[in-house]
Amino acid sequence: MKHYKYKEYIVHVLPCIYYGIICGSVTGAFIFLFKLAANKVTEWSQSIYAAANGNWIYVALLFLALTAFALLMYAIHRVSPEIKGGGIPRSEGVLRGVLSFRWFRTLFGTFFCSMVSFLCGLPLGSEGPAVLMGTSIGKMCGNISRNKTTWNRYIMTGGAGAGFAVATGAPLAGILFALEEIHKRFTPMLVLTVSVSVVSATYVNQLLCQIFGVSASLFHIEQFASFELSHIGYLLLLGLLVAVAVGLFDSSISLFARFAAKFSRFFTAPVKLVFVFLVTGILAFVFGDALYSGHHTIEHVMENDKTVWFLVALFAIRLLMMLFVTDSGVTGGIFIPTLAIGAAFSALCAKLLVYMGMDAELFPAVVFLGMCAFIGGTLRAPLTAAVLFIELTGQYTNLLFVALVIFTVTFITEMLNRTPFYDYALEKMEHAQNQGRQPIIACFEMKVSHNSFVVGKAVRDIMWPSASIVVSVTRVDETNKDMDNDGEKKLYVGDTLVLRARFFDEEEIRKMLVGLVGTEHEIKRTEL
Repeated sequence: MKHYKYKEYIVHVLPCIYYGIICGSVTGAFIFLFKLAANKVTEWSQSIYAAANGNWIYVALLFLALTAFALLMYAIHRVSPEIKGGGIPRSEGVLRGVLSFRWFRTLFGTFFCSMVSFLCGLPLGSEGPAVLMGTSIGKMCGNISRNKTTWNRYIMTGGAGAGFAVATGAPLAGILFALEEIHKRFTPMLVLTVSVSVVSATYVNQLLCQIFGVSASLFHIEQFASFELSHIGYLLLLGLLVAVAVGLFDSSISLFARFAAKFSRFFTAPVKLVFVFLVTGILAFVFGDALYSGHHTIEHVMENDKTVWFLVALFAIRLLMMLFVTDSGVTGGIFIPTLAIGAAFSALCAKLLVYMGMDAELFPAVVFLGMCAFIGGTLRAPLTAAVLFIELTGQYTNLLFVALVIFTVTFITEMLNRTPFYDYALEKMEHAQNQGRQPIIACFEMKVSHNSFVVGKAVRDIMWPSASIVVSVTRVDETNKDMDNDGEKKLYVGDTLVLRARFFDEEEIRKMLVGLVGTEHEIKRTEL
């Protein structure tokens, strides 16, 4: 028995650790360099716009350059469509087994096109590309595995979480993001692989930050004032208002998509890209706060020195630019820009609460809390949002009130029954990849081979193909209990499984199933 436990530990646990360390370390170093380059390119962009201001010749040349960059990005998208749009929904599709991608093209194409977006000042952040590049690095590291078909999704998930953690400076949020948002489930192997990857990436990032003398923090904020029980009424109102804003955000995405579909024959992909780049150039001279990721905008609106009309304009323009950017497929992240939209709205809410009698010292805390609740509502990931607030602020005294606001927003947004933004973007990507093909629904009967990946693992701990479910498990040894001592249904050699799946490519799903159950027995397909 002890020998079996030792062997089980070697087979199940050690790969999660050493794959996680390798993937996390490489991701931490690569994303650190990516962030360093992004900051430098953003500084160049700001200097270029400042130099062109007031000089019509420079302005004309600038708009010609913006058009050229838009067409360049379109040409790259034609060669590598995997890098179109936000990196987070693309990563979610890859990690859930819904989308396919080529890791080398995705890694370096995302890096280059993101730099183009930052140079031109588009309202995009670095966290989405960081997640997608972390996923690509995970794919690269997973290729060293003997059973790469099976291990890849675990390792890529670790890379995605590591990329998010380094980009935001929030390792615990990175772990929760990979579990709660990407896979929407917690299993032992997944938790271990992601945790080791994120810890390794965070260590490497912190080390490089010390060497290069840069900060690993996403925001530089002072200590917030603490909430008290007497503030609960204000916070409940904040949660209600932010939930309404999340509903408006989700509704605007779907409405804009239907509107854009009516004119799709006029607004082709290159036209959309050129339009977005040129509008960005115009905003650079009339409303500069709508440009770039919104990182500095968030810090500025917390100072409570902006007028109501400025905040309304900031919220409306950033929301409108978000619609244009996501519809055009520009490469870049939308996580921090979404935070900036939430911060603008939360600043309006904070002004209202101060007018109603709330202490003005709580203004920055209310803005930051509302911003995190907003992103939690759009993602439908309340745990990630709560931990993000705590890690970015370093405060634990407000935990009760953070949970109150964030879960109020989650409760109301779930009642509204709107499709989350990232899920909508993923559906759009899946439709583009599988256009013209009809999904197939069928059952596969298979038997577990010796030394296969699933032996000794619980059914819930295995990453089965997307949109599939294990219908039944028939034990080869009738003396085996249906459930093991720890309450799990573990699989053993000779067990027969029936899996029902929805798929587009039978060859691809058979390849995944062979990687799971082995090659000793034939996998039989039966129609429903």
